[in-house]
Amino acid sequence: MTKYISGLLLILLLASINPLAARTISSVAAVVNAEIITTYQLEQAVEMLLTRQNSDRTPSDQELLELRQEVLEQLINDRLLQQRSKELGLSVSDQEVNAAVDDVMTSNNLDPASLEVALTAEGMTLASYRQQIRDEILRYKLMSQEVNYRARVTSGEVRRYFEENIDQFDTQARLFVSRISFALPADRSSVDQTNIEEQANKSRRQLLSGTPFDTVLAEAGNMADGGIMGEVVLSDLAAPLQQALQDLQTGDVSAPTEFNQQLHVFIINNRQTGEELAFERAKNSIEEQLRRQKTEERFVEWEEELRSNTYIDRRF
Repeated sequence: MTKYISGLLLILLLASINPLAARTISSVAAVVNAEIITTYQLEQAVEMLLTRQNSDRTPSDQELLELRQEVLEQLINDRLLQQRSKELGLSVSDQEVNAAVDDVMTSNNLDPASLEVALTAEGMTLASYRQQIRDEILRYKLMSQEVNYRARVTSGEVRRYFEENIDQFDTQARLFVSRISFALPADRSSVDQTNIEEQANKSRRQLLSGTPFDTVLAEAGNMADGGIMGEVVLSDLAAPLQQALQDLQTGDVSAPTEFNQQLHVFIINNRQTGEELAFERAKNSIEEQLRRQKTEERFVEWEEELRSNTYIDRRF
């Protein structure tokens, strides 16, 4: 009778706790080559994932089933990576793990005690966190050896992507411009107006003959001010300035152009075509984007190849 009551109490106890804990009695969830993934390991991984999700809602039985299947596939993947790493003789030293943990603490302004508190909130111990970091470093080493070398991006691929997606980039021409500007008098019929126009044309001739810009500006004296405008996009300028600059090439000097009560002389220090400048600015990010894309694609291919040569028996 006592044994019966004890058995009944055990059944009631198991029924009262959460459905994950009720499955801690271990059996085989999957066999990967000659290695076993237990149901206990599976339930631990699921419970940790649910803890990290930090949701107040209890998942339904169907949701739990789907979650277990997803987690089991990830555990199988992890086991495959570990086995392949062992075949290749790859390993991660304690020093590498220590360095990675130190980097995490430094970047997040944590000391060892506060790190453990943060890990506990995530349902992890320091030991399990260190193992996770070890697995990540090992995975990186494996990917570098097995996948990354297949994900090289050529300059031709970068150029082709740019040309096929050129609408995504700013291809407006850029002008690097300096100016000399003369304030115009209110009375346009005055002698001052004539003098200013003559000086503007003189300054233009000097620039065209190769006289240094600073020298020309200095000789204009108090009549003018000016300097380097820097990089200019034509579409950002007012219409009169666009018209004055649109056909000018590197080294050209504009005719005196009236705008905003001033007479301006512009010199084009450099003009870069929109497409080439856009390509130069974007090529590094394009290359990185293509590399990530190729790496993901190659990883899927590599993983499928690895699985095709592996004995996997799912029993869950």
